[in-house]
Amino acid sequence: MLLIISCSGWAQDGKDKVTYTIDGGTFHHQLITINSNPKLFENGAFTSTAGHSYLKINLDDNTVGNTTGPKWEVVIAFNRVGTGSAKVNDPIPNGMIEHRVYFLLQVQVDGKERLLMSESKKPDQTPGTITITKVDALGGIAEGTFEGKLIDNHITYTITGGHFVATVKDRIRL
Repeated sequence: MLLIISCSGWAQDGKDKVTYTIDGGTFHHQLITINSNPKLFENGAFTSTAGHSYLKINLDDNTVGNTTGPKWEVVIAFNRVGTGSAKVNDPIPNGMIEHRVYFLLQVQVDGKERLLMSESKKPDQTPGTITITKVDALGGIAEGTFEGKLIDNHITYTITGGHFVATVKDRIRL
C-alpha cells in the first residue's frame, strides 16, 4: 500500500512516470525509469468514447524543443475507461484505432531506437497483463501496472514490475 501512495505522488508533483524491469537481448534485469513531461500534449492518459470507451496511455522522455523525438517510450491501450485487468491481445470492442489491448516500448539498444511489441498473429508467444488501479477525472491521474513478453527482430524481452502514473487529459482526437 505504501508503494501505491508513494507512486501516486509522481503525477501530483507534475512528474508523470513509468518504471519497469527488462530482460532480453542486451538487457539483463535492467530497471528502466522514464520521467515524462506532462506539459507535452502527447504525454498522459487519454480516453476515447468513439465506438467503445477505452484508455490510452503515452509516456516518453521527450523534452520541449527536442526535434528528434523520444528515445524511451511506453504506449498502452486498455479496453475500458476504468479499473480492472486485461490480457494483452484481448479485444477492444468497436475500437476505431486500436482493436486490441497492448503495451509497446521504445527502447535504446546500442544507440538505436528499437520498438518492442506483442505478436498479434501468435499471441501465446507474447502473453502479458495490464492492470489499471486508478482512473480519475480530467486533470487527475491514471495509474496501473503491466508485465509480459515483447519481441523485436526475433528477440524476446520479458517485462516485469511495470508501473505507471499519468495525468488524465482530454479525449483521444481521432
